[in-house]
Amino acid sequence: MRYRSPVNHIRFAALAFCLLTGQAAAQTFVLVSDLNGRYGSTEHHKRVSTVVETIIERKPDAVISAGDMVAGQQKPLLDGPQIDRMWQGFNRTVADPLSAAGIPLAVTPGNHDGSGFPEFWLERQHFAKQWKGRKEGLVILPDSEWPRRYAARIDGVLLLSFDGTVPGKLPAGEYDFVETMLSRYAKTGETTIVFSHLPMWPLAKGRETEILDDPRLLDLLHRFDVDVYASGHHHLFYAGIDEGGMLHVAVGALGGNVRAFSSGTGARQAHSFAVLDFTGDVVEIQALAAPGFAGTIGYPELPARIEGPLGVLHRLEPRGVTE
Repeated sequence: MRYRSPVNHIRFAALAFCLLTGQAAAQTFVLVSDLNGRYGSTEHHKRVSTVVETIIERKPDAVISAGDMVAGQQKPLLDGPQIDRMWQGFNRTVADPLSAAGIPLAVTPGNHDGSGFPEFWLERQHFAKQWKGRKEGLVILPDSEWPRRYAARIDGVLLLSFDGTVPGKLPAGEYDFVETMLSRYAKTGETTIVFSHLPMWPLAKGRETEILDDPRLLDLLHRFDVDVYASGHHHLFYAGIDEGGMLHVAVGALGGNVRAFSSGTGARQAHSFAVLDFTGDVVEIQALAAPGFAGTIGYPELPARIEGPLGVLHRLEPRGVTE
């Protein structure tokens, strides 16, 4: 069962429901987000360690983190030593085991580890310090500003991260960066994944205004035939297609509280992470859910459509494709 995008070159296999029998995935990317615990915490929940072990067993080509790896953005503000201790805890639990397993980790700042609000400048400095020497396995492309915003290639897949930590429209400089990097590095027929912390659609109850409400950004991603936009922050999983044919993957939380959809039954979703398996022009998407991360979140559990300032996001459905 597959979904054909009306614009992009990829056909989307819905959630965990497309089994590519006899075909090995050419590339596998794991998406994680919101791993942080309570403010100032220097340790991560044991489920994060369970997920890291599961990821290492799967041996993906790379892990993409959509932000909030540690628990900053606290007032009164955290001092430098406390921020360092938080990152040391993250390294012990996540970064070091992945590095030892030879699995690249591509990151983007979140509001709790590298917020764009001016008062959290120290946390942004420590975000940069934490990741300065940690880019094993990533081919960072020229004119990148690792780790805050950059473009990288892994096995023919273009990754583009930008700073999406402040709701609303992107600052002009951030928009210009995304446009420059896409115009320079996006190639026809090549898979392109763009990711930042905030989603573009109001998914979670209580966070309806905490989105990138930026039609220029959406038009830009459509213009360069971006295949996937991945985000975190709303602490739930969703996979949907916008009216321009781009796949949006909201990554569930692993650390803090989970949330309910702004439209729906009000039930909170399980903690989860996502797996994208690319084979040719098909991508299979799974959201593996707690407690054991052996089962998946099924598409009937997701709202059929999400409405927002940028239009309608339609749930990714399992369906046949007519060749």
